Amino acid sequence: MMQGFLEYLKEQVGRSVYVWGGQGETEITEKWVRSRENKEANILRVMRFYEGLRSKGISPIRAYDCSGLILHYWQDRVGFFTSDMTAAGLFRLCTALEKTALQPGDLVFRHNGTAIHHVGVYMGDGQVIEAEGRDRGVVERHIDAGGTGYWNRFGRPPFFDLKKTDDSCFARVKGDSVNLRAGPGTEYPIVTVTHRGDPLLARAEREGWCETAAIAGGKMQRGYMSAKYIERNK
Repeated sequence: MMQGFLEYLKEQVGRSVYVWGGQGETEITEKWVRSRENKEANILRVMRFYEGLRSKGISPIRAYDCSGLILHYWQDRVGFFTSDMTAAGLFRLCTALEKTALQPGDLVFRHNGTAIHHVGVYMGDGQVIEAEGRDRGVVERHIDAGGTGYWNRFGRPPFFDLKKTDDSCFARVKGDSVNLRAGPGTEYPIVTVTHRGDPLLARAEREGWCETAAIAGGKMQRGYMSAKYIERNK
């Protein structure tokens, strides 16, 4: 699963534009860009870069902002996330890391002293892929290309440890209100309550229970769920 994510990111480098709120759209017109961008100068920058890609014969050209580059895979392609998120929202789902602990697939963030406002993906060997901006689109560059403090927050996303190559570990809750418990049995305390249709990460069933992770209250919650309430994605 993670390898598929990294390969997807590689495919976007040099063939995508940055548009505020973009999440993989290919019908890129000036009218659409104007519906997303609120400054004339930014609209012109986007269209100038877009026309430059078209002149090179690149097709299809996709539009992303920094978080949209990540969410297009995990929301639109895989179906794990069900709603859009900002860079700050992605950061809240991550387990915080030191820069020295980064592994391929981890997320890197920029904090401006007030809030998280930008995100990229660490690819390994000191490289990061990001939707950098309206003049460059999606790029791959060294983690310190913008300065050693350019990326100043680091996190491991909840889907990091998924080593499978298919989508069988992605699932949905099929009960109206289903408990996520601290252990594989009803004698264990309730971690959180999930609801019908909520997205899950579910490992293989063992004695009627699955080790499971679910997003609840804006956070990734881990525990165990009765297998009868889990519907695995096809």
